[in-house]
Amino acid sequence: MPRDAPGSAPERGSSDRRFGAERRLRRRDFSKAFSDGIRLSARVVTIIVRPNDARHPRLGLAVARRVVPRAVVRHRLKRQIRESFRHHVERLGGLDVVVIARPGVEKMESRRLRELLARQWKRAAQTVRRTAAAR
Repeated sequence: MPRDAPGSAPERGSSDRRFGAERRLRRRDFSKAFSDGIRLSARVVTIIVRPNDARHPRLGLAVARRVVPRAVVRHRLKRQIRESFRHHVERLGGLDVVVIARPGVEKMESRRLRELLARQWKRAAQTVRRTAAAR
């Protein structure tokens, strides 16, 4: 069935994993995350998380040109991070997440990056839950 044919759009529901506009952090949300978010560092990425008012997680990416100089590599890395995020949406709940690339990330194998991100998503969700429970 052609893409723009009536009825060809996937059903929207809680299991919708597309990375639409509602899943992206806006500029003002980046500022909030950097100012009062919780930082979780791994070797090649730092993740900043904070609870949001939405009922779904939102993702922001910070992949600097000086960290990953080649555009094709930078864009591939962003796609990999978004894909991992999409697969862990249910686990994250109402969080704003900023992923910051650090030196060495471009040399990491895709499989190892996916594993690292999966651990970081789990860690982020647990950290925010613990912090919220302590308040």
